[in-house]
Amino acid sequence: VLPLVQFYLEEGITDEEAVALIDREVPSTELKKDGWQEKNIGDAQTLQLDDNVTKIETDPFTAKLSFEQGGSDFVPVVVNREVLQSMSRRDVLIKRWPKPLRWHYFRSLLPDVSITMCPTCFQMFHSEDYELLVLQHNCCPYCRRPIDEPSV
Repeated sequence: VLPLVQFYLEEGITDEEAVALIDREVPSTELKKDGWQEKNIGDAQTLQLDDNVTKIETDPFTAKLSFEQGGSDFVPVVVNREVLQSMSRRDVLIKRWPKPLRWHYFRSLLPDVSITMCPTCFQMFHSEDYELLVLQHNCCPYCRRPIDEPSV
């Protein structure tokens, strides 16, 4: 089982814009529950007490986890531009289907778990499993396309 959550783009966001927002390097800001705000900008790290803490943003992926653990009805994760911009490129996998199909977006909930996606069939695997099978058979374990052969 891969630690992935599929998410959808808010209406009006194109695939190209979504990728540009995800790729954009933005200073990270983390708001602690006790009112401390941590900012990382390049090599500098600051910690600031925010007395006016009234709203802590809810991560849409955390809400998805609560459903998986017996929460309310299923609601797909729909992200806006702000959420896309806060995502790290290394945590997002994109199945880039040919036009007119829309791309499929997945966020890894465990960044330490390495995931590899076949460039041909877009099937996703644990990286260690994929590498072992490719070394043994020299092809994708799902679509059987030879790894040395260029994609169409």
